[in-house]
Amino acid sequence: MVTKLKTPQVLIVLFCLFELTALSAASQKEANEKTAYDFYLSGNRFYHDGKYDEAIRTFERSIQLDPDYYYARINLGVAMAKNREFRQAVRQFTFCIDEEYGSETDRFVFYFNRILAGKECGQSPEKDWAALKKVDPIRAGKLRNAKEYIFMDTLYSQNRNAADRDRFFQKHRTSIVKGKVIVRKIAGHRKNVEEYQAIGLIEGTLQEVSGVLTNYKSYPEFMPNVKEASIRSSTDEGFVVDYKLGLPMGVVKKYRLRYRVKNEANRVQLLWKKLPWPGLKPKETIIDTYGQWILEDSPDKDNQVLAYYRIYTDPGKIPFGMGWIVDILTKESIPNIIKQTRRRVKQVTQ
Repeated sequence: MVTKLKTPQVLIVLFCLFELTALSAASQKEANEKTAYDFYLSGNRFYHDGKYDEAIRTFERSIQLDPDYYYARINLGVAMAKNREFRQAVRQFTFCIDEEYGSETDRFVFYFNRILAGKECGQSPEKDWAALKKVDPIRAGKLRNAKEYIFMDTLYSQNRNAADRDRFFQKHRTSIVKGKVIVRKIAGHRKNVEEYQAIGLIEGTLQEVSGVLTNYKSYPEFMPNVKEASIRSSTDEGFVVDYKLGLPMGVVKKYRLRYRVKNEANRVQLLWKKLPWPGLKPKETIIDTYGQWILEDSPDKDNQVLAYYRIYTDPGKIPFGMGWIVDILTKESIPNIIKQTRRRVKQVTQ
């Protein structure tokens, strides 16, 4: 028997279908606006909740967007290992090793996690232990009998950055004390995707330097290429700031960042990450960026702050002949960021 619907009922059904379609479209749009970093953070939450299947699917979404995003790839391997998918986990760890991703601290994680997963597959760990000893013999000795995988989450990245900063500083200490800004590319990524670290001294107190760097609306006055800065919101979670960059040949880029500050004894950490900015066309913005400042009193000079800067940038598709955009956003601007901050601190404290 076929039931005939009256006109009002038909309208209600059509309205419900329209609403469901609209919600589905909005949900899809929201998903499309998420970056690899966003999916990485979501995957981390699933992992810490013990939802390994969901974590695996989410990390896979992250590396679909950025195949070289090794944080998500390593955590995908750890989630697979926790799900007893050991051979698949080994493949993820091996990929990161073969591609030579990350800093020395990161590569220690790649080898260590492969040792644990490899044992479950009957693989000999001796070559990987030899690699660990070359990277960090003291840590390798401490973890010889450890059985827990190293997960690359926020806590790991902060500890990693601090360890990398210490190693970077000790290697270039003499030059840094003389006033040089040292810049180094630190991770292998696909074409145009860059990750750098820089370190140098800034004259002033910790409060003065951090005060300049957290005065986001003043960035157009001293930060390279920043033409406009607009604070959208301020909450306990930090500031959300919209930026407009003015580059040569009339090129303009816009993006939105969330900043978070951690004040510790004799140390200030300033972390940021890109947020979605609905309405921008791909050519108007960049795919992703995130990074961190670590500020501490200099151990060598009074009234000097040791400033460590680390940044990941994915500018997205670069038109033919416009490759210089990548250098301006990373390699060329990074030393100037520390130098211009020096000048700014001196200017506001005189």
